[in-house]
Amino acid sequence: MNHIERLRNAAPAARSQTIDRDALFAAIVARPQDAAAGAGRPPRRASRRRLAIALVIAALAGLTTATAFATGILSWHDVKPAELVTSPKQWQALYTAATRKLTLPPGQTWPHRTLPPNTITGMSEPGGVAVATSRVRWECYWGAAIRSNDVSAQRQAQAVLADLNRNHTLVAPAGSSENVAPPSNLHGPFEIFANDGGFQYVTKIYADAAAGQPAKLFQSCRANS
Repeated sequence: MNHIERLRNAAPAARSQTIDRDALFAAIVARPQDAAAGAGRPPRRASRRRLAIALVIAALAGLTTATAFATGILSWHDVKPAELVTSPKQWQALYTAATRKLTLPPGQTWPHRTLPPNTITGMSEPGGVAVATSRVRWECYWGAAIRSNDVSAQRQAQAVLADLNRNHTLVAPAGSSENVAPPSNLHGPFEIFANDGGFQYVTKIYADAAAGQPAKLFQSCRANS
């Protein structure tokens, strides 16, 4: 189960909790004084109590932040009109911005890409094209490094691909439409996989190649380059 699905399953419980921080704080500070302790009570207990209150407030703040994150990350939705890209100029600007956050193998340059005529798409799509381009280039670079027995280049390619999987790849929720858009609180660029096992297949390709079985890596390079 991927991280998005785990958060999705956990979200109902998170959203059902409504915390009144002011009321809880008032309840804490309104605890009656222990008359039996009198003036002989060590002063440090007051400090301990203030620390306990501060820790409760910090915990509440952390819970609120975690709940907001869990809710926000579940906000997958179909592309809205305001999120549409309708001009090649806008598309290319988003694509270029995405390329600046990614890398290509040494000596390579980013290919020209643009929005085809009479086409509209979502704002996350140009970044997805950039991630996919980077992925294929590094797969082929890794394959060439395996064939030439360049261990350093193999490690570099493997590290970049692992970063793409970890930081620039999303798996859409099951049942999503082809027009699905990621939550607005996630900042890409991202390549979005359908929830059909495709991403798991990619990770297996890389695991096999790292284990000395690169046949599927070679095949992916040939098919996608």
